[in-house]
Amino acid sequence: MTMWPITPSRPWPLPGLTMSPAQLDLWLVRSPGSSARPVLDLSDLDESERARSEGFRRRADGLLYAAAHAGLRRLLSRYTGQVPWEVRFTREPCPGCGRSHGRPALAGSPVPLHFSLSHSSGVALLGFASVPIGVDVEKLPREETVDTCEKALHPGERAELAAVPAADRRAVFGWLWTRKEAHLKALGVGLGRGTARDYLGLCGAQQPSDWTVHSVPCFTDYVAAVATPRPGPTEAAVRCVPAGWLGTSDAWRTQDAPAGVRLPLAVASRAATPLSLWSLPVLSGTQAAG
Repeated sequence: MTMWPITPSRPWPLPGLTMSPAQLDLWLVRSPGSSARPVLDLSDLDESERARSEGFRRRADGLLYAAAHAGLRRLLSRYTGQVPWEVRFTREPCPGCGRSHGRPALAGSPVPLHFSLSHSSGVALLGFASVPIGVDVEKLPREETVDTCEKALHPGERAELAAVPAADRRAVFGWLWTRKEAHLKALGVGLGRGTARDYLGLCGAQQPSDWTVHSVPCFTDYVAAVATPRPGPTEAAVRCVPAGWLGTSDAWRTQDAPAGVRLPLAVASRAATPLSLWSLPVLSGTQAAG
């Protein structure tokens, strides 16, 4: 299988994390274990976030939500210089109806920064850029899920899915679906736009002319994607949030950004075969530990 060329990343300038128009940062969060509540610091979350983390029927889902939002606030603190618990969120106007349920955004940010969050089955993905951004991460679906949900794809995407070997259907569907969700989040319209409306398959000439969507490295059995306006960032840094950055220590403020992988987005755009598009580098347990 073709792998995109990657090199180990270096930490961005510290003590804070910086952002430039050419760069986007992607951070993966692993769900804490079921006994992690005592070491998972929830003090940065607001009342509604704490209540929601406690409201999930499955404890694992509540832990992932809490870890993702704690990580989001602490990373936003590194990017903006704000205190994590004083970060305030708002919603941009919806491009379709103008109501305040579009992309999530920072209220009163001192720097031009956009973010996006997605979580699925034990893994969360956080995206940061100086331009609007949408991210999505999904665990590879079951065969029956692919059979049921492929009808929601664009006709061109359905044709491409039908042409791949049966053994690749789950991976290809996951690749297509994460790209679709990331694009809709970047637009700020959600699923109300309709998942079959936009083509995000293999033929670049048929994809939206004003947005670019890339699949990105993730863990085994997961797929992930990011969408930004065109032209946009030319390189992505993909890292894992260290478990210690979610606890009660000062590690999240004092440690350098962990190593990850760098993804040249121009290379991703030139991928010429199906396998080169969805056979991405898999992040290792060492990288996950940060």
